[in-house]
Amino acid sequence: MSFPARVLDSRPSLGGADAFGARVRPLLEAALAETLATVPDGLGPVQPAVGRAVGLDGRAGRRWRPFLTLAACEAVGGAAEDAVDAAVAIELTHTASLVLDDLPCMDDSGLRRGEPATHALLGPAGAILVAVGLLARAAELLGRSGTRGGELAHGWGRTFGLAGMSGGQAVDLMLGGSCTGSLRRLYRRKTTELAVLSVDAGAMIGGADAATRDLLRRFGRDMGWAYQLVDDAQDRAEDAAVGREPGGRNPLRQARRLLDRSLTRLAETPRLAPGGADLLAQMARDVVRIPPLASLPPDQESATC
Repeated sequence: MSFPARVLDSRPSLGGADAFGARVRPLLEAALAETLATVPDGLGPVQPAVGRAVGLDGRAGRRWRPFLTLAACEAVGGAAEDAVDAAVAIELTHTASLVLDDLPCMDDSGLRRGEPATHALLGPAGAILVAVGLLARAAELLGRSGTRGGELAHGWGRTFGLAGMSGGQAVDLMLGGSCTGSLRRLYRRKTTELAVLSVDAGAMIGGADAATRDLLRRFGRDMGWAYQLVDDAQDRAEDAAVGREPGGRNPLRQARRLLDRSLTRLAETPRLAPGGADLLAQMARDVVRIPPLASLPPDQESATC
């Protein structure tokens, strides 16, 4: 891939997604441990429950959202270290959404990653307070992120609010995702908006201009929805059993198209550091993980989306 002459040619190649993850994971995990050390000792079982929810006990999720923040920062020519607060805030926000999702009044799941969910340890009220505390800490971290802290916090509030993740969850609870038009777009934001913020926060901190940030946000939105569609396809039988159809008539086919479009966005994105587009493209493929086309069930091979 060729880059405009204005890219930061002095930066070394960023390497592949695996090498990048190996380099930044210790940085991220240390920052998560440090920020959760601020939970007061006097809260009894709350402190270990928060650590378990975030995955400090070794049962962490894939961490792809905060990795995406750090990668986007470097992809536009910044330093991953400068985006650590934002990356931690992204992961805390994601964790809070999972704590709320598991509640009996939401998805009613007693397990998370094979272990008791937060509400099973602390009760529903305790789990809600944990989620609120994680969200508050996320806002605090974003607010202290240098001169862009206010803009980051503003974007974060919009992401988690009723026009974003919370609104998408409300549509899911009310309609099970069976909707069209503006409600369908809002439903998608349950998943896509945090992916968008993950990319945009890193790009913003890295100093990207408005045009670059806009294309990267579109990249994040397409990638985020492709990720959700793959998850929908894997859960098709379970969803159908409770009368909730996944998004899209052929989710894996649609996911493949969205992933391809997200990679096209990268090819069109100006002023990335050498290796930046390749790094983000490799991360997108690893996040979405679409099965080989030959393995798709017949009902998901149709060209109709």
